[in-house]
Amino acid sequence: MKRSGDNKPFTENTRQKKSGWLRSLLIQTRRLFPLRNSSHDSAERVIEGQRNLIGRLDVVDLNHVYDARESALGSVNLSTKRGEMICIIGPSGCGKSTLIRALAGHLQPTSGQVLINGHSLYNNLASIHQYISYIPQEDTFDPLLSVAENIDCASAIRCPHLSLAERRKRTDSRLVELGLSECRHRLAGNAQNKLLSGGERKRLNAGLDMVSIAGVYLFDEPTSGLSSKDSEHVMEIICSLSRNKITFVSIHQPSSRLFHLFHKALLLDKGGKVAFFGPPAEMLDYFNKAHAGESSPLPVNATPTQLNDTPQQPDFIFDVLEAPLRDSSGKIVYEQDSRGHYTPARRFPPNFWANRFQKHCLLQQPQQSELKPSADRKPATQTLPPPPKRGVKESSLHFTTHIKRAFLSKLRNRANLITTLLASPALAFLIATTLRYSEDEQYTFASAAHIPSYLFLTLVVALFLGLTNSADEIIRDRGMLTRERGHGIRVRQYISGKFITLAVFALLQCFIYLAIGNAILEIREMFWTYLCWMLITALTGVAIGLFISSTVRDSKTALNIIPLVLIPQIILGGALIKYEEMNHNLDIVFSIRKWLAKNEEDQPEKPSVLKVPLICELMPLRWSYESLVLTQDTLNPLTRIISEIEAEKKSLLLKPDHDNDGISDLNAKELEKLEKLKDAQAIIFNLEAGNDRDIKRHLDKIRRDLHSGNFNPEEIHLPPGPDTISSMDAYQNQRIRDLVAQAEIETEDYRLYEDNPGQKRPNVFFGRSKIYFGMEIPTLRTNLLAMFAFITISLSALAVNLRRQLKRVQ
Repeated sequence: MKRSGDNKPFTENTRQKKSGWLRSLLIQTRRLFPLRNSSHDSAERVIEGQRNLIGRLDVVDLNHVYDARESALGSVNLSTKRGEMICIIGPSGCGKSTLIRALAGHLQPTSGQVLINGHSLYNNLASIHQYISYIPQEDTFDPLLSVAENIDCASAIRCPHLSLAERRKRTDSRLVELGLSECRHRLAGNAQNKLLSGGERKRLNAGLDMVSIAGVYLFDEPTSGLSSKDSEHVMEIICSLSRNKITFVSIHQPSSRLFHLFHKALLLDKGGKVAFFGPPAEMLDYFNKAHAGESSPLPVNATPTQLNDTPQQPDFIFDVLEAPLRDSSGKIVYEQDSRGHYTPARRFPPNFWANRFQKHCLLQQPQQSELKPSADRKPATQTLPPPPKRGVKESSLHFTTHIKRAFLSKLRNRANLITTLLASPALAFLIATTLRYSEDEQYTFASAAHIPSYLFLTLVVALFLGLTNSADEIIRDRGMLTRERGHGIRVRQYISGKFITLAVFALLQCFIYLAIGNAILEIREMFWTYLCWMLITALTGVAIGLFISSTVRDSKTALNIIPLVLIPQIILGGALIKYEEMNHNLDIVFSIRKWLAKNEEDQPEKPSVLKVPLICELMPLRWSYESLVLTQDTLNPLTRIISEIEAEKKSLLLKPDHDNDGISDLNAKELEKLEKLKDAQAIIFNLEAGNDRDIKRHLDKIRRDLHSGNFNPEEIHLPPGPDTISSMDAYQNQRIRDLVAQAEIETEDYRLYEDNPGQKRPNVFFGRSKIYFGMEIPTLRTNLLAMFAFITISLSALAVNLRRQLKRVQ
């Protein structure tokens, strides 16, 4: 089929304008970014060679059905080669986006093949994926990064083999080509916070992949929502940046000028059926003849004037394609679709146009046959491009890019900064001032009644902050991750970068909280140990929040799930309801053994009332709360020095007793040391000073003197007076001591073993050590491993879920 003569002036004029625009843009780019040396020329040639390794793309009998009732693609056949731009047009719901996703490898068609250089795309997806760039309709850049930062990060992800200087040069040149150089330092924004115009956002969205090594570009509605002028600007940029590539662009209804920018056009009808595939001018001529054949056909010997009346607007194609069926009175006839909705009935159904185009293809001359798709023709096979190298350098660059992008995004999030700078101090002030209560007339840390509650609420706050800071992270990045899935990103690098960034902000929040809360409640010398357990709890919340973010689709759902995670932690954490006052049937193991017992004699022994029910063991807050209570009781300065003295006394008293007098055989020096230890212990318990700093100074001096052997009890002066503070008041809280003492009594109760000689020592809440697999392990060490286990399991589940989503071909 020959093109109409009137199309040539318009096409030539368009090409002249385009070439002139490209020539001026190229001159401007060369002036701004001159090539400095021949090595850069060779690098650019190598990169350009890599980009052009895909020479042909064929679609053979592609069919896809979403459900049994409705077809999305119906026997699509087409062939294209490097350097061609194909426009995909059609009415809404005709399968344009479905075809784009199938070509991108994001959707596995029901039947048919997509061939790259003659090889199946889906059988070689791992090696081909990085040479295909899918540009979705939605904006998939980070709105909290500037325009230049988005392009720079995209360049690092897509071209990690380039040096920093080369990537920056390419970023600068792309900003000029995209017309975004003047707004390079402006934040990208989003649809709600419009810092860029619609055209600028579309150009930025398209430009993210223009720095890649891709040989196939797939644009899904790149001009949707734009004015005609902005649409032309975006399409001209796509034409210039994707030259010498295979480019598919889906457009709902292009203007006449945009329509003639493409080498070929694919018209899809309802059900994904091909109504035409070929040059745009031929498509207009084809539907003009179809229209003329149905109404008033042109004469066989038509004059050039009559031929010039051929419509040039693509709207005319849709008018012919979707011509409504009318009754004898001229009114449109309506029919009911599969969903029960009434729509105008079409004069010619999609099968009519599909069959008509197939007949049209068969009647074409042999020299034009390559423009027409054919399921019987076998495409030529070429070499597949090798997958790009991803070594340590490339992986490191990806990792640092993930951290940079996550950190900048989090830092520029105003809501996050407000939460970081205001939520932590506000919660600390509220909780600490409310719980600052003592049964004595004057508040002292020793008599403070709510220190256990403060410790528990501190961990609740840490878990809450971790959950809220991370619950929407994956949701915001999902579009960007889906777009970058074919560029060699590793899920564990992305998760690590995100986790490290959130850990920094969690550390800052915990630091601010404890600095205020501990000061109000006069908790001394425990800041860093408190910070350790609070940070671990916050990181557990971060890991759980990231996993939640990977399983839901929107932020509102993620925020609604947070109470479902947090409330069970509060109820079963062991502070709000004590385990000895909790329903004993929560101990599932005991309940099953009791149910399986045949008679009363077989009934299992009732476990300790302080034993943690099995379901509560699944709560991270239970482990960190127990650890923080034990930390306060055993690792404060007073208890630590007493523990050291007790350990040294025990080592002396356990020495051999050769004369069997019940006393260890100690020499004079050892006896003197034992007496000094006893004196030091007595002094420490009765130590008083004007403030806690003096007490700490005395304790440090006693420890140093005991280690050096120069301890002299007479050097310790205890100034009397009503305004002094004792070591017990400064560091030992009675409520905390009661919780730990109760656990010690339960563990060491001799009656438990007298009644049941085979009874094993129970693992009780707040016990200093636990027995697992016959080994006695300190509780703090066990709980630390448990918290790390919760973090590891959550991050592992996140990695599996995210990897499955990114590798999934639906």
